[in-house]
Parts: sequence; C-alpha cells; structure tokens
Amino acid sequence: MKVTAEERTLTEQLSTDRLMESTRNITRYVRLSGSPEERKAFRYIAEQLRGWGFEIEKHTAECWTSWPVSASLEILGEPPQRIPCITHAMAASTPPEGIVLDLVDVGRGEDAALGRQSPRGQAAVCGGLAMPATVSQLERAGALAQIYVCGEQIHEMISSIVWGSPSPDTAWLLPKTPVVSVNREGGAKLYEAMRRSKGLRSPAERRARVRIRTRVDSRWRPLPQLIAHLRAPRGDGDFLLFSGHVDSWHYGAMDNGSANATQLEVARIMANRRKLLRRDLRLAFWSGHSHSRYAGSAWYADNFWQDLHDHCILHLNVDSVGAKGASLLSEAIVMDEVRDFASAIVEKVAGQRLSGVRPSRAGDQSFWGHGIPSLFMTLSEQPADDSETARAYALLMGGAPRSGGLGWWWHTPEDTLDKLDPTFLARDAEVYLLVTQRILEDPILPLDYRPMVARARDMLERYEEEAKGRFDLDPVYEGMGNLSRGLNAFYRRIRSARLTPAGAGRANACIKALGRELIPINYCRAERFDHDTTLPVPPFPGLEPMRRLGTLDPDSDEARQLHVALARARNKICYHLRRAQSHVEAALAHLPKPRAK
Repeated sequence: MKVTAEERTLTEQLSTDRLMESTRNITRYVRLSGSPEERKAFRYIAEQLRGWGFEIEKHTAECWTSWPVSASLEILGEPPQRIPCITHAMAASTPPEGIVLDLVDVGRGEDAALGRQSPRGQAAVCGGLAMPATVSQLERAGALAQIYVCGEQIHEMISSIVWGSPSPDTAWLLPKTPVVSVNREGGAKLYEAMRRSKGLRSPAERRARVRIRTRVDSRWRPLPQLIAHLRAPRGDGDFLLFSGHVDSWHYGAMDNGSANATQLEVARIMANRRKLLRRDLRLAFWSGHSHSRYAGSAWYADNFWQDLHDHCILHLNVDSVGAKGASLLSEAIVMDEVRDFASAIVEKVAGQRLSGVRPSRAGDQSFWGHGIPSLFMTLSEQPADDSETARAYALLMGGAPRSGGLGWWWHTPEDTLDKLDPTFLARDAEVYLLVTQRILEDPILPLDYRPMVARARDMLERYEEEAKGRFDLDPVYEGMGNLSRGLNAFYRRIRSARLTPAGAGRANACIKALGRELIPINYCRAERFDHDTTLPVPPFPGLEPMRRLGTLDPDSDEARQLHVALARARNKICYHLRRAQSHVEAALAHLPKPRAK
C-alpha cells in the first residue's frame, strides 16, 4: 500500500526540526499537574496555536491531585539498612516518625500467592511496578503498607484505581496505606532479610521488620485545560478531538513532550488547509493525567458532555511517541470500527499492519460513555521483551506482553530529549497527520461498524460456551444479525451511490449514531454519565459474568441471582442493538440506491 501523491505533498510539510524544537521548549520544565512550571508549557502551546489562527479556550478545573514528596525505607537491625525508594501519587502519607511493620513476600500479588501468605497487618513486598489494581488488591487483603520491587529503574506511578477526581461514590476507593518502590538491588536486600529471618530460632526473632516513611501532598488543585478550535468553513459543528496531556513525570521528553509537539505540528499544517475542512479540529491539552489519574480529560468529559455526545466524531489520543528503538507500530490501541482505516495509514507510513489492541482503562480514555470511537494512545512501542516495564505496560493494556512497552526510561528522570529519535518522531507525526486529514476532509467518515459487530458475536459465543448453555443469548444474536445485515446494505449503499452533500450528511449522522448506541454497551460497566475505575473492563461487560455460570450449581442462590442480572444486561444490549438498527433503516430510507450498471 503506497502513499498517494496528495498524501506525500501533505506529509512533506512536516518539519522534523519543528517537532524537536517544540519538544525542547515544552520539556524545559518539570510539569507536575497544576504547578507553575506546567503553566509555562501551557502558555508556550497557546502562543503557537494562536499564531496559526486557532481559537483558544482556557479552563481551570478543580481536581484531586497528588504530588509524591519524599520517602524512606530501612530494614531494622544492627545496623539498620537504608534502601533507596520513592513513593507514589495518591498513596497515603505516614506519620513523621514512620510506621514499623513486618515484611511478607506476596510474589507478584496474584490470588494464588495471597492464598499462601496473607499480608494482613504487614508490609507486603510485591514484584513488579506499583500498578493500581495490585495496590487495591493488596490493600483489600489487609496489607498496611506495600513495597514494590521494580527492575533496574524505579518508575513513578499513580496508585489509585479511581478515574478522575473522586465523587462520594468512589472516594472510598482511594488508597489508605503507604506505597513505596525500590529497584532490584534494594529488593534483593528485602528478600534476603526475609530469608534470614526464617532461619532464626525464636519466634520473636523470626521477623524481618522495616520502617517506612512517606510524604504525599494530595489536595484539590486548580489545573489548566487548554482547548483550541480550528473551525471548518463548511462544517456543522462536528469535530475531531485530538488530545494529549502536558503534565509529566520529571522532564517527560517522550511522555509527553513529543506528543504535544506532534499535536502542534499537525495543527500548523491543518491550519493551512482550513478551506478544505468539512469538520472542526479541536485540540485538547490536558493537565491531571500523571498526578490526578486522568482528571483533566474526565473533567472535560463531565462538563462538556452534551457537546461531546452531539458533535465529537472521534477521539484521537497521542502519548509517548518518537522514542529511540520504538520500531513496533502494530500493537497500538484501536477500536474495531476504525481499525481498517487506521491500519491502512500505518501500513503506508511504516509498512506494518495494525493488528491493534482493544482500548483498555488507561490513558485519557474518558469518552466511552459518550459513545465516541477512540484511536491510539501510544502509537510506536519497543520490540517485545521480558522487562518489568514491558510487563507493567501489558497490564495497562489489559493483556499479555505483545510489545516491550515505552522504554526503560518511562516514568523516570531519564525521560529526556536524548531518548527521542527524530526520524521516528516524524514517522509517528505522519500517521497522526494523515488520520487527522482523512477525518476532517473525507465526505463520508471512514468508520465501519461491521467488524465491531462480527467481533462482538465471536466474544459472546465464547461467553456462552463457558456458561455451558445456561443462559439464552438468542435475542442478542437476533439483534446482531439484523444489525449486521442492515450495516452491509448501508455500507454498500454509501460506497456505491453518488451522494449529495445532504446524503453524505445523513450517512455521517448514522455512523455517528451507531457509536452512541454500541460503544457504551461494549466498553462500559458504568452508565454513560459516569466513569469506570481503571480496573479492566471486558467486552460487553454486562454479559461477561455469564462465564461464571458454568462453574456454579444451577440451583444455587448465586446462579439464580446471576440470571437476574444477566437478563437485565441482555435487555439493555438488545435495546441498543434495536436503536442502532433503527438508525441504519432510517438512513437507508433516505439514501439513493446505486445506479444499475
């Protein structure tokens, strides 16, 4: 698949020097969410966009924000051993004198390890990075503190599973215990202390004890959010949301300075094509990603819900692009309805097919409840390896490692300009530019919901197999079959008929409406006006519990209660499938039939 002459003319306008210069200017500052240094980066971004004719909209969002301040860890004994460590955003602070606890090895925090060795009342030593799901699980298991053993590098993390700022319904989920991380060398000393203690005779001696001190500054802070509009002269208010976070751990050249530079370079080029645009370009620069668990994008999702629901065509996210060694572009996150379109562009630019990963509860994916399709977060990744960074990234993406993640420097002080490859950065920017151009200029939106319906049926058949036939999905299959046939007719019609501008408008309205019906039931446990936690959400989460039916006594209370919940979930899915089908039927009724050959 080759780049067309028009696409080559477009991508030739990209400037590697501009990309690097913008990254350099943004990464002069350590950009903690809500800090004065972060605001300087926001001002630079706004000045660039204003100069290219964008309308600038500034917001201040009050968000629960957490800055790690200090931490210390020592193994008690004669003499005590001090272990270098850091604490994490959203974790609890200790009293100034710290807390003294026995150590317990919980492996990697799996259920099996916790079954063998309870961490209740102790400091749990856990292999891997301080992933929020593990932090939550160990706290529920009774650990009074947690110590994570990373690889060679200690990675900054945010330890809460709460998405965005807490509400009364979610505040209780915020971590209540201290959390620290050490490197492999420090971990070896902790494991050795536990090993030695097992050989001592006296029960009082058979204890490996540590003193932990942490200070975490968590409070409501005003966070800047920058929205920039490039209005389409022929547009009706629909827009592409192209977003990236500005806040960072340390100088954050890859995460996320290079991404912000990509946004700026795409914006500069598209500003020169304003007359060709059919839809608006809306750039969003978030604060609150790294230190507030995506609170900036969640705040925008909450406070501009109706506008997003009515007019947003696609959420295009950019994070951590252009890194050295980032040669893998096949594993980026992508919803099924944009997979083929995006894959064609990735193949043109990088010669790789986008197999893609189902979007997980990570990044600034705050817009699923609105029914907005999502494309990308990170785009280019390191080749697969078995590092702690790769394992952590796999957990963020909700599955087994298929890439090496974002590099050993991810979330460390080493994320500096020398970790970028200018050639790779320009390559990644080309992909984003071509995606943006197509979404903004194509007469018919390049989104296809047929693969989504086909994949959904495959997934539900697996659920049904595990349920051993104990729950009837025939109404769902009937709805999917009707929708599939309608979609086949719809896409044949819009690709073969000559559509007037009014006809194209009807087709695009139908495509947009399909997302509003199908995405929330496929990606959300919570209702559309709320946010799920960062814990994984399986496909069609309302029906996923049917997998447990095959393991239960059919006459048990649990099985019968599960049937009640599943019947309600089935009704919800059938309702939205019927609504999706009605949108397709209404569009077909008004679209011209293809001319006979």
